[in-house]
Amino acid sequence: MKIQTTLVRENPVPYIPRILYPRESKTHSLLEDGFFKNVIANDEKAMTNFLSQWRYCEINSLEILPQEQKLDHALQKAIRYDVRGIINGKILFVIEVQRQGTCAKVLKRMEYYAARLLAAQKMRGKEYEELKSVWLILIADFNFFPNPGIITDETETRLRIAQIPLTTVIHLSIMETGRTEFLRKKPVQELMGLERWAILFGNSGDPEKQEWIRSICEQDEEIRKVVKKMSEWPKNYEEYMQQTMEIMREMDLEDLREIDFHRGALYKVVMLVLKHAKMLMCHKVTHKN
Repeated sequence: MKIQTTLVRENPVPYIPRILYPRESKTHSLLEDGFFKNVIANDEKAMTNFLSQWRYCEINSLEILPQEQKLDHALQKAIRYDVRGIINGKILFVIEVQRQGTCAKVLKRMEYYAARLLAAQKMRGKEYEELKSVWLILIADFNFFPNPGIITDETETRLRIAQIPLTTVIHLSIMETGRTEFLRKKPVQELMGLERWAILFGNSGDPEKQEWIRSICEQDEEIRKVVKKMSEWPKNYEEYMQQTMEIMREMDLEDLREIDFHRGALYKVVMLVLKHAKMLMCHKVTHKN
């Protein structure tokens, strides 16, 4: 089976940021809601690279779907996924980032997500063999596993004796990013792809770990691109978001007001906003004169 792997360069790449943000500014984590969705989920190459590291399936095509899933009835709990998409037109996947909680509680949430993803498929007039598979990816930024020293685990239901897969419909992949310090003992060039991603997710908000991330960027082209993209976002992210929304309201961009920015759409329209901002200011100056 052909697997897409991370590109590793022998020579240093041209751009290696020393730190994501200056120490005097607020340091953000890549797992913060806005950053994860705009930097990772909105980048097809980065998303494909991250998912490929699990070696669950060959990824020939990937499409990001709307975060929200419609309710079937009034008493149903609304779901707003961190990331939802479809691979090869056959595998529905969800990435859920949890920064606190317990193993039991979070796993129950993932069970509910799987049930909703399966039940929401339109199966009338179709055979059950056409049911799309569900792949759940949990990123736990806390002590999820009972013991330290574990980064990832995966599970699916199998018949106990014959070890025959009882179902290929649901697959759960778990990554713990809250305890990656033990990986410092491992040479950077020997880190596996998922270990590099776990280090980035778990330590991007820690100024003292930036040198570690920088050394990973020297080895991993895709992670370097993600770090560079994150470093280009404003230091004060919350203020930037607020100012952008104010500019859009002032410009009366009716067709953009309904966009769910946390889905990653902000990254696509912000350049349009900035392009028109100067025109707006010039109009005000002309009007005053």
